[in-house]
Amino acid sequence: MGLVLGLLVAVGALLMGSALRDPRSLNLKRHFAIANYKTRSKHYSPELWPDVVDDLASAIRAGLALPQAISELCESGPEVLKPAFRLCRDKYLATGDFSTGLDVLAQELRDTHADKFVITLQIAHEVGGSDLGILLRTLSEVLREDLIVRGEIIARQSWTINGAKLAVAAPWATALVLASRDSAASAYASPSGIRMLILCAIVTVFAYLAMMRIAKLPQPTRLLS
Repeated sequence: MGLVLGLLVAVGALLMGSALRDPRSLNLKRHFAIANYKTRSKHYSPELWPDVVDDLASAIRAGLALPQAISELCESGPEVLKPAFRLCRDKYLATGDFSTGLDVLAQELRDTHADKFVITLQIAHEVGGSDLGILLRTLSEVLREDLIVRGEIIARQSWTINGAKLAVAAPWATALVLASRDSAASAYASPSGIRMLILCAIVTVFAYLAMMRIAKLPQPTRLLS
């Protein structure tokens, strides 16, 4: 009986430790850093995109055409994005179709921010005009605002998740304290007490899994598939 009681109380302690050991509760700054998105072989942060757009706008202001400005990003852009920009440039040089090159960029990166970037450049290239610089500055602002909003959502979500975890772990912490008293320990060690602890452990596990599933944030929807 004592062994069973010890194991059940250990389960409760483990749940409580999981709630306190969550990296998000130990380092809140990580919630303001947007989760990395995966390319085919590398990870990169979407926080790179506003800077990429700013670099592109600078190249446009320097007098380069849009395809030439994209080619410049093959050398001056973020290291992790250079292979994708090179594929875009090579496709454009091979076909002469800038829109097709941008499609290759979107397919390579597979990211909602890359989709916004590609769609904006496709429209700008097709429509033309002298407002490309304004369009790129607006895109940069939109991307930065999107990152800020999502960072705030993730930060607020962390407080909700950690609060729910502590709510799940608190009864087991109480049981652990009560088990230090002989009278309470004997009650828990009785057949009815063990059945109650087993039932509570099952309910706790299902509640924990349901809580994590409900609190999971949806992934951003891609504009291009």
